[in-house]
Amino acid sequence: MSIMLIINLVILASVVGYFAYRLGHNPWVFFGISIILSPIVGSLLLAIWDYYKNFIKGNR
Repeated sequence: MSIMLIINLVILASVVGYFAYRLGHNPWVFFGISIILSPIVGSLLLAIWDYYKNFIKGNR
């Protein structure tokens, strides 16, 4: 049972890393954050960082 949870965590963290790669960010940072904290937190941080990079920082 716990092996399935670990596999699920790695797969979801890989998806977050893939989206980070597609958005032009470092995928290993967001993969690590997703593994350590959770994939939900990793995806939220990715969304916030992408918003900051493109809209807030890009307008100045």
